[in-house]
Amino acid sequence: MTGKEYADIIDGFDVENNSKYLPSGGYTYCNIFAQDVADACDTPLPTGGCENMWNSLAHNQFPKWWSVTYKQAQSRANDGIPSIGITKDHVVIVRPNNGSVPSDVKYVRIAQAGKTCYNNTTLAYAWGAAARSNVRFYSWYETGQPDY
Repeated sequence: MTGKEYADIIDGFDVENNSKYLPSGGYTYCNIFAQDVADACDTPLPTGGCENMWNSLAHNQFPKWWSVTYKQAQSRANDGIPSIGITKDHVVIVRPNNGSVPSDVKYVRIAQAGKTCYNNTTLAYAWGAAARSNVRFYSWYETGQPDY
């Protein structure tokens, strides 16, 4: 798929207005949103909450999702390849960024459900400066593993 097609899939979920993803009763639904987007791209993520996803993805244990740098995640998203950023308590979809790759992780383009739902913002809105160093990035590889 192209970057535009990937962005259209993300946009189709209308995360900022869709009641399925809006916070309710102290609960947030970042994992559900990320899993729904991944499923729509035929690139399923692990089920469960963020910590379960984090643990399943760790050490490249979950099929076809491989650890990448933030620059690789952004570049691959630009090319239409599903990519995520995750900590043990939050997950975001890395979305296309008009073909550019930022020089700082805080400018990676994302969509997220959470305390605030954003369809198109930067990673700085998902995690503060201290937490950004704990974010791991993963991207889908249809065949084999990436060349590092």
